[in-house]
Amino acid sequence: MRKISILLLLVLPLFAAAQTTAPMGILVSQKQGTIDWPTVHEQNDLDFVYVYVAQGATIVDQRCATNIQNASQAGFPVGGVLKYDRHYSAQGQFDNYEAAVKGHNLSLAPVVYVVPDSPYDINVKRLDALLQLFENKYHVKPIIMANQETYLKYFSLERYASYHVIIVSNGLKFPSTRYSIWMYTDKEQVGGIMEYVPGLKLHPTYKIQNIKK
Repeated sequence: MRKISILLLLVLPLFAAAQTTAPMGILVSQKQGTIDWPTVHEQNDLDFVYVYVAQGATIVDQRCATNIQNASQAGFPVGGVLKYDRHYSAQGQFDNYEAAVKGHNLSLAPVVYVVPDSPYDINVKRLDALLQLFENKYHVKPIIMANQETYLKYFSLERYASYHVIIVSNGLKFPSTRYSIWMYTDKEQVGGIMEYVPGLKLHPTYKIQNIKK
């Protein structure tokens, strides 16, 4: 029994260390205002950044171009996020995203954020067409971002098994579904950013290379 206890004492700290060394990131948008990216890079243990780019076919985040450029210059791998809108065509939404990121070199796989317009269906056919447009352009499947309820309702099917997933579960101890990235809070405090920012944590078994284009 004593040998087992000693073994547990040796293993548990290693497990805890594995949990704390998972790559960490943030999601920024115009809500955070002007960001001091050199300070963000110097004062925080962050490994990647996602930038909110656009919503649907008509809305573009006012600071997406600035955030992409400055976060990249500060040394972060950067990716873009499109918030899906069931009211607009797949092509219209894809074109809106592409126009917003034109001229910028994004190194991380794009993200499609799905928030159901309750109680309506998300229009799966249109969403699938949008996902395919991203894959055709970047030769990598886009990452699907959703809360656990939406994931279980729409994306737990076998045909989505090869997609990376960001699970939005702010305040929960741990996602109960599979995930590649966990948005563990929307109120992270980061040096160089005045406002709260959503915090992202890569799955402990993943590396940044898993989500690169």
